[in-house]
Amino acid sequence: MARIRSMRALALVAAAVVIAAAARAAARVPDYHPSTFTVTGKVQCQDCTTDWNAYAYNARPVPGSVVGITCVDDRGRVVYHGSDATDGQGVFNIEVPSKVNGVDLAPSRCLVRLASSGDAGCAVFTDFNGGKTGQKPSRLTHFSPDKATYAVGPYYCTLPRCDVKGDDDACSY
Repeated sequence: MARIRSMRALALVAAAVVIAAAARAAARVPDYHPSTFTVTGKVQCQDCTTDWNAYAYNARPVPGSVVGITCVDDRGRVVYHGSDATDGQGVFNIEVPSKVNGVDLAPSRCLVRLASSGDAGCAVFTDFNGGKTGQKPSRLTHFSPDKATYAVGPYYCTLPRCDVKGDDDACSY
């Protein structure tokens, strides 16, 4: 009987040691949740008046275009909206906080879309890659303890004469 009690006591002491070691290890594990995430992509102009290969593969960047991001909470309420203008290469980088008013923002609850074209001559949205209707950031291209980057697009605008009939959504200015 005394032997059974000592075995139980030894098991309890061993369990306590394991729990204490796990708690100490958990306290030392750094938080790998970046304070922001970045959404990056490109806006380009496609010219349908050229041959198909030029149309498909030689789109030119559209500097000055604006791309927006809208994020919702788990109830579907908008909690964040941001935007960025494209640089000379047609590239945008939108920094999004990982938390807004105590609410965690997940990239999967965000929608990225074209807001305007920087070129009046190439100002009709296409929905390629969801540029018109929106795209959720899902391609994680970089992750470190202090940074996460998602790629979207590329998004395209086209010439007014290339617009499909019945599709009246032109880029705004």
